[in-house]
Amino acid sequence: MKKTRKFMTLLLVATCMMTMLLSACGSTKTADAPKETTEAANDNKTEPAAETTAEPDNTASTEPVTIKFMTPWGGGEGGEVRIRLADALEKKYPNIKIEAIGAFASAEKIQEANAANNSPDIMLITDPFVTLNDLEMTYPLDDLIAKNNVDMTKFRDGAIEAIRQRDPEQKNRLLGMPIEDVVVNLFYNKDIFDKLGLEYPSETPTWDELLDLAKKIAGKHGDAEYVGLATRGLSQAMLQLSASGTNPETGEILFEKDPKFAKYFSLVQRVVSIPGNVPDEAQKDNFGFEKGNVGMILSFVNSAKLYAHTEGLNFGMSAYPSWSDLPGVLPNNIPLTLAINPASKHIEEAFKVLEFAASEENQKNIAIGGAPPVVKDPEIRKYLAGDDKVGVYNIDVAYKGTAAAPVFSPYGPDIFYYESNIISDKTAEMIKNKGKEDVNTFLRKMTDEYAAILKEKANKK
Repeated sequence: MKKTRKFMTLLLVATCMMTMLLSACGSTKTADAPKETTEAANDNKTEPAAETTAEPDNTASTEPVTIKFMTPWGGGEGGEVRIRLADALEKKYPNIKIEAIGAFASAEKIQEANAANNSPDIMLITDPFVTLNDLEMTYPLDDLIAKNNVDMTKFRDGAIEAIRQRDPEQKNRLLGMPIEDVVVNLFYNKDIFDKLGLEYPSETPTWDELLDLAKKIAGKHGDAEYVGLATRGLSQAMLQLSASGTNPETGEILFEKDPKFAKYFSLVQRVVSIPGNVPDEAQKDNFGFEKGNVGMILSFVNSAKLYAHTEGLNFGMSAYPSWSDLPGVLPNNIPLTLAINPASKHIEEAFKVLEFAASEENQKNIAIGGAPPVVKDPEIRKYLAGDDKVGVYNIDVAYKGTAAAPVFSPYGPDIFYYESNIISDKTAEMIKNKGKEDVNTFLRKMTDEYAAILKEKANKK
């Protein structure tokens, strides 16, 4: 299938850049990607939004201030920092300028910046605040939120709870302001379903429903060959179970003791065991949702924009599939958040940046640019398929359900769709091996592997 030149460029660029954490080029496969962390690259690269209508805030201080922002997003003209935040912010607050520090907010990079007298005022957080806590750089936002009367009910249900849950000291503090969301849902190819005479997935499907459909789609049908359900996005199902892999008090590894882990990896095993559903290594490049030969895929909600502009691709959307014993329970990802450096000399201005980033005004700007807003206003979400496709697709169905209760252990592992973790790594391993190893043996080896990881971390400390 042919794409317009604009969206072909988007796909090629995005393939070499992680979703919101742009770092290094990685290989992204739709049907059988080696890691879910690279699969995210196809979807979340933003494009310049329409000209902002932000009006200058004449009530704010006019003292010129430069806010240094540590983020892996590109900071130059036309870069992600400008598109996602800085251009609109600087029009509203002409005295505030954003200066990007192009790096992940890792302990190493933060310490380097501090040593060079270039400390960030705000940081894009990509882990559950453990790094900042270790560096004694956490700054709770609760008092500033109350002082500035920020409406926290505007955010997607479960988003703030997911952030508070990841307070390393377990004090329920809000250590970051959400700026972009991470929502994964089901996309399906209507033409394949029509050709095979199958009913489309329901708006809120179960895993059993999806696997039944995948079995009917996967394999050869005359001259055509299809993947039933692509294997990306599966680790989100673990989030639905609200299971912690370690005891948050003792650090004991629970992969073998908590039956939820066997339940999850048994699901992965069922997916990859469907005949014809996982192409061989030599064939997997021939399959892709955009190529029209994958029946269903679990992807970022804002993939709607890419798919909507893929010529000849006729698709529908449903919520992420739920477990039969947890009907309507959706994965609850931690959004991308912005944190303030407590050593900043511009705390008030830094908070204005955070407040603006989460404002409805900027969230609409983000949605038009192609990244998922974290506010729950459907009038903002509707732009996720592109401002030329408003109302064409049922975007809201991706949010139809109840967010799973968030869990967190300081010993990990945390499950991110956009960053490496043992859950997604072992999922990729099971996919590659096509589920040939029994789940109990698999979990025993996974426990040993994670014990070595924890021991290494402890030795470093």
